[in-house]
Amino acid sequence: MNSLNNVPLTESDTLSTEVRNGVGFITLNRPSALNTINIAMVRVMHKALLAWAENASVKAVVVQGSGEKAFCAGGDVRRVHECITKGLEEYHVFFKEEFALNEYIYNYPKPYVALMNGIVMGGGMGIAQGATYRVVNETTKIAMPETAIGYFPDVGGSYFLTRTNPSIGKYLGLTGKHINHHDALFCNLADWTLPLKQWNNFTKELELVDSKKNPIDQSIEDILIKLGASQSYEQSNIQDSRTLIESVFSRVSLHAIFESLHEHMDQSWAQETTSSMLRNSPLAMAATLQLLTQGSKLGLSECFAVELELTKDWHLKGEFLEGVRAALIDKDKNPKWKYSLNEVDTNLIKKYFPCLFRYQ
Repeated sequence: MNSLNNVPLTESDTLSTEVRNGVGFITLNRPSALNTINIAMVRVMHKALLAWAENASVKAVVVQGSGEKAFCAGGDVRRVHECITKGLEEYHVFFKEEFALNEYIYNYPKPYVALMNGIVMGGGMGIAQGATYRVVNETTKIAMPETAIGYFPDVGGSYFLTRTNPSIGKYLGLTGKHINHHDALFCNLADWTLPLKQWNNFTKELELVDSKKNPIDQSIEDILIKLGASQSYEQSNIQDSRTLIESVFSRVSLHAIFESLHEHMDQSWAQETTSSMLRNSPLAMAATLQLLTQGSKLGLSECFAVELELTKDWHLKGEFLEGVRAALIDKDKNPKWKYSLNEVDTNLIKKYFPCLFRYQ
C-alpha cells in the first residue's frame, strides 16, 4: 500500500499506512517473520495514529497483519537479543517506545479495530489489547509465551491478563498456553469472533459508513452483527477448566502452584500444565507470578511503568539471552536455566526485581 495522509514510511518498509474512504489502515508487513514488530515499525505506527487522531476525515483505524499465518507474533526478539549482546542502547529505547505506543492505543480517541488473524503473541497483544474492537476468527491463536524464553509477559500483560480473572491470567502468563477464539472471548482478550471469510466484507462496509450521519461505533457493531460475528464463548476449553484453574492458580507462590498441580495429577489438564511449566524458566515464572499479582491491583499507567522498570533489570539478571539462544539462535530447545524451582523463592525475586514489590 502507498503511504498517504502525510505519514511517510521514512523508517520502515515493513509496515504500511493508508487512508481509504475515511478509514486509516495500518498493515504489519513482515509475513515471513510472522509480522514481528521492531522499533521502526513502532515509530511509524505511532506517528500514523497521532496524525489520524487530529485528522477529522479519519473516522476509524484498522490494524491488521499481512499474510495468512499471523497478525503479529510478538516483538523482534532476535533483534533484542542482538542489542543486549552488543550492548546497544536500542534495547531500552525499543521497550520505552513500544510501551508508550501500547498505552496510547488504550486511550485512542477514535474507534481502533484490531483484526487478530492467526498468531497473536507478545508484542502483537500489545497493539491489540487496547483496541476498541478486538476481532478474532477461527484461525486465531493467542498466547503470552514469554516465560518459555526466560522473559515475562510485558506490553501491558500485567494489566490485560488480570482485569477479568486474575487466576486465569496467571495461568496464561505462567504456562504460555495457546488459546483459540472461543477462549479469547471467555478470557476477555477479544470482543468479537467473525468468520475469516467475512473479514474483507467487514473492511469494505466500514469504508462505506457515513460517520456524519451515523455514529461510527454503532455502525461498527451493526456491521459485525450483520456479517455473523458472535460474542459467545460456549465452546471455550478454558471455561470448561475454570474451576481447576482457579483452584491451582489462586495460590500465592510458584511452589504452592506446583503442589496444587501435583494434587490433581489424575487429570490430564494438570499433567499437561505441569509439563509445559517445567519447560519454562523458573525465574521468569516466579517473577511473572509476582508481576501479575501486583498488576491486578494497579491501573494501566502503573502497570506499564513497572514493566518498563523491570525490563531495565531483566537484561542483566533475567534469563532472556539463554531462552532466545535455545529457542531461536541454536534452536536446540534445551535452555540451561540459571535457577531451579527450589531456588526462586520470594527473597530472590525481591532482591533482583524490587519494582515487583513496590505496590503491596
